[in-house]
Amino acid sequence: MKIKLSPRLEVIANCVAGAESMADIGTDHGYLPVYLVENEMVTRAIASDTNQQPLKKAEKIISEQQLEKQIETRLGSGLSVLKPGEVDAVVMAGMGGLLIRDLLEAQPDVAMQKKKLVLQPMNNQAVLRKYLESSGFFIIKEELAQEGDRVYEVLVVEPGAMTFTNPLEYELGFEFYAHKHPLLIALIDRKIFLEQQIVRNTQGKTTAVAMKQWQESSLFIEKLNEVRKCLSN
Repeated sequence: MKIKLSPRLEVIANCVAGAESMADIGTDHGYLPVYLVENEMVTRAIASDTNQQPLKKAEKIISEQQLEKQIETRLGSGLSVLKPGEVDAVVMAGMGGLLIRDLLEAQPDVAMQKKKLVLQPMNNQAVLRKYLESSGFFIIKEELAQEGDRVYEVLVVEPGAMTFTNPLEYELGFEFYAHKHPLLIALIDRKIFLEQQIVRNTQGKTTAVAMKQWQESSLFIEKLNEVRKCLSN
């Protein structure tokens, strides 16, 4: 039976399509590379993880689907499992934006040799975008995926140069105002909800940190509401 992906992984798979080979860094159960190979979206794949346990689960699924000749598993951290230019596309998904940044920074020779990086940070998306801007990467496309209340941000990146002209681009995506993704309002609503929680938790507190956080979150909510209003008109 063929693997069925969650909406998040399906969007990521579609972003990988067009590459001949790919590596899934932090593969967990290995669903993504298995799906890509069995649907002939790539011809070969590498599934890697830092822990042996999830890698064993991936190996089991790969074996069940009889894809051992096309999917190789590797134990190791980040891009250290790859040689420069070894695959066309690299996926780093389901991990924090700070970790993705650190893994790219740790192996710049490998990161810059990739035709395509597909990055799906679970948090700290703005920090990751700032790093990409300052480190010689260009975001060629951004996609969104929704599962329940959560909206996931997917960045398709290649070596190049870009400049953010609107500070909100770090939070909502590079040139978000030009692309107007169908899920952009849902993303804004999710961010407003999270910031409102921070406002509630810090309201009335007198420590310098809490007061600063309250002020920043309140201002951010105002800006997000302004963008939302413009998009809705």
